Amino acid sequence: MIVGGYGHVGSQIARRLKKAGRYQVCIAGRDEKKANAMAKRLGCKATQLDVRDPQTWSKALAAIETVVVCVDQTDTGFVEHVLKRSLLYIDITADDTFFRDIEQLAQLARASGGTALLSIGLAPGLTNLLVKACADKLDDATEARIGILLGLGDTHGPAAIDWTLQNFKRAPIEKLHFGKNDRPHPAMEFNFADQHVLRRTRGIGKVRTLLTFDSATLSRILFHLLPVMTKSAFLRRLVSKSMMHIRLGSDRTALSVVVTGSRSGREATATMSLEGREEAAITALVAANTVQLLTDTPIAPGVWHIDQVASIEHYSNCLAAEGVTFSVVA
Repeated sequence: MIVGGYGHVGSQIARRLKKAGRYQVCIAGRDEKKANAMAKRLGCKATQLDVRDPQTWSKALAAIETVVVCVDQTDTGFVEHVLKRSLLYIDITADDTFFRDIEQLAQLARASGGTALLSIGLAPGLTNLLVKACADKLDDATEARIGILLGLGDTHGPAAIDWTLQNFKRAPIEKLHFGKNDRPHPAMEFNFADQHVLRRTRGIGKVRTLLTFDSATLSRILFHLLPVMTKSAFLRRLVSKSMMHIRLGSDRTALSVVVTGSRSGREATATMSLEGREEAAITALVAANTVQLLTDTPIAPGVWHIDQVASIEHYSNCLAAEGVTFSVVA
């Protein structure tokens, strides 16, 4: 079941899982008409489910084994219900506050035989796995810096845009490189969940995530304007609607991870970068392949993040098949 399966990312996850030919896919969401329309388009089932209305849960979850959630939630009621039914719960949210709430359900999950897997997508998700891969090259990892480049010409869903705007805060502008021959990009610290999660799962004392866009000039302008404009709910909605229709750059997506620590008693650094197109498509690819990975190799009941159960190698083939490239510096 894909909750929010008619949305921007959810529909892509559903399409990939349907194409895999291994699953009976069900599109679920608050709007039954939209769910039915998407299901008809994909040739799968549909049902009405509202994560805020417990009366819709049991019937919708009948005969379901895996639940992929692509909508924001304000409490863990639905998550608890899924875990109590001993199901697999996968969430593509990027909200660390919600992650922490779900982590508190670990004992419930283990007792019920349910499993929750979090940090699924580009960031958090692939960023966590790149940091893990770099940290594994060191004897001790003490610091990590994650760089995320998003294309202003890419297509982003309204929920993703609104979440980004809500979390925009003014911070010092730094310079980041994405790949050896790439020019430096202005970047600002941003409150992505990966930096918080990695402190808990990897035990790295200092982790920072910085955000930039594919146009250096537009990045500088946006970094000065957005923190001021998004203080107003009205202006935030206006900017959000504008960003859904205005394409100012490419659909490029890139990650750059640098982990510092020690190796053989000496200070050392490990670096990895990733380059691809369409952030939402990459998130959908990671989510769909995570479902397939856990179908083939189930994990123990409990609450986990992606870097606790998988490595970047698990995703390298499917990413490479769609033109996503890696660069590694030992």
